[in-house]
Amino acid sequence: MVSAQGKTVIVTGAAGGLGKAIADGFLAAGANVVVCDINPQRIAVVEEGWKATYAGKFLTQQTDVTDETAVQKLFDFALAKFGRVDVLVNNAGIMDDFGPVGTCSKELWDRVLNINLNGPYLTSKIAVNLFEKQEPVGGLIINIGSNASAYGFKSGVAYTVSKAGVMALTKNTAGFYGPKGIYSIALLLGGMDGTNITDAFATGIHTEMFQQVSKSQTPYEPGKTTVPLASVAKYCVFLSDDDIAPNANGSCIFFNKNWPEA
Repeated sequence: MVSAQGKTVIVTGAAGGLGKAIADGFLAAGANVVVCDINPQRIAVVEEGWKATYAGKFLTQQTDVTDETAVQKLFDFALAKFGRVDVLVNNAGIMDDFGPVGTCSKELWDRVLNINLNGPYLTSKIAVNLFEKQEPVGGLIINIGSNASAYGFKSGVAYTVSKAGVMALTKNTAGFYGPKGIYSIALLLGGMDGTNITDAFATGIHTEMFQQVSKSQTPYEPGKTTVPLASVAKYCVFLSDDDIAPNANGSCIFFNKNWPEA
């Protein structure tokens, strides 16, 4: 297993689901981990679960990633405890209701774009400015993208646009900051079980759109077409390796168990 000993990692949306699995992976690899989430109850559960094994190696903070002041406080919090930040994992995100453009409400559009795209923009902005100033200079941003980053018909319009934007943010950041030792990579993930993203379906989905998307691809089968959360976490730790990160800079890597088929 790749070691992340001595590195400090910030993971957003990490008090459950995929973010929690990524944080677990970095902790197991020896990193200091700072996790944030909007949900204080989930944060409390994470603290309780980690305190015996990882005391002194982690911090938690309730943070709204769409609030620049709150995000700055998160980074300041990490710096005060661990002295630097080496890796940012932009995991926080929400799903839409599979609505096409004609039925997507402005409220839902704004909410999805704000969390899924404005959030990574704000955290990346603060991260790269820190990475440029700290000694030694450098750092890595891992953006959690989706099949919807590259395929136009895998979700509703809001989620599709937000994740396509994440891929563009990744590439633009990689192009400008790569020569400075600051790298940006995206993982374009497929279906996963055990994430919090399906919370969005609690109020219902656009049935016609969902059915059309489903008919356009091999059927979703839990355990067969889905990527294990722990496997995503291992990949994130691998990408943080000092040799791998610069060579993967700008990459937007499908990690989707070939679902839908390439």
